[in-house]
Amino acid sequence: MSKSANAVLARVRAMYGKRLTATDYANLLSCKNTDEIAAYLKSKTAYGDIFAPNAGTQITAESIEFSLKKELDNRMQKICTFERMINDKFYEYYILKSDILAIISAARTLVSHTALASAYVPSDFFKNRSSLNFDKLYNIHSAEELIEATKHTRYYATAKKFIGADGLFDFSSVEVHLNRLYATTAKEMAKSFPKGARAELATLVDIEIDRLNIENIYRLKKLGMSKEDIFAKLIFEHGTISKSKLLALLDAKSDYDYISIFGKTKLGKGFTSKDFIYPEGVFTANMYAINKRYLRFSSNPDIAVITYMNLLKTEIENITHIVEGKRYGMQTEEIKTFLAGVNMLS
Repeated sequence: MSKSANAVLARVRAMYGKRLTATDYANLLSCKNTDEIAAYLKSKTAYGDIFAPNAGTQITAESIEFSLKKELDNRMQKICTFERMINDKFYEYYILKSDILAIISAARTLVSHTALASAYVPSDFFKNRSSLNFDKLYNIHSAEELIEATKHTRYYATAKKFIGADGLFDFSSVEVHLNRLYATTAKEMAKSFPKGARAELATLVDIEIDRLNIENIYRLKKLGMSKEDIFAKLIFEHGTISKSKLLALLDAKSDYDYISIFGKTKLGKGFTSKDFIYPEGVFTANMYAINKRYLRFSSNPDIAVITYMNLLKTEIENITHIVEGKRYGMQTEEIKTFLAGVNMLS
């Protein structure tokens, strides 16, 4: 392994070493409000710098969440810049993820009627390397304008599918089509990665698709969606879970049947009925364990970076869950059910 590759591995693992500990989570959960959460993050964790611009202003749940999202983007930018020493194509993987997140975020404003100002905005590093027209994307008022904003990009052919044969815009189909494009494109990108990283990245992408499929089946069944409609929102071309198992999950008559089937999949390993308080949290926790294992044992810097960013994203989501829980007066034990990977920390 080259010196520069070793340097990336060392840097990433050092950054991972600054993750929140079990004690940090316990202390955050004991905070009474957002001011106390912000004070703890600022003085006791690696997130201290994100509060510098807010000095002298009122700290709200929204401002904490916004700062955390920007921090995720900033760390991604820094590490991509460093990683280009090893693989000049590497950052394209995160441009793909950033672009898809931006399109989904903009599309969500059309159905939730929230202000476009609340949509995800990537950092200039990613915007300047993207083929998307962000001026158009962040000024849309219809599905047609959303599709037009993707013109002359690799997303356009997919975006044209956002409006169904019935002429209606279906937000859930936006996520399905874009995630299918993500999996296909990411696996194609993996071919430019060093030989040892190709299979590892393909596996990580497949497991992401597994989680999306599993969550869609469980959530949409609970919402009363028909099996036919749920079936149309599943991605069968990618993932480690066979089509027959996905269909079995779709046919599960009870939560216990669902647990039994899911527990036999790669993503469901170790899943039991006691974990079923918040199933999406368990899916995320299992993803956390898989990424943690890759970060510790992969010798490839590209995979180390990808898994570190996945773990960081989960950590930031955990903090956000705590902030939201405190904001709405939830009990500590209830908030804990939304936190992924905390029981794996020391």
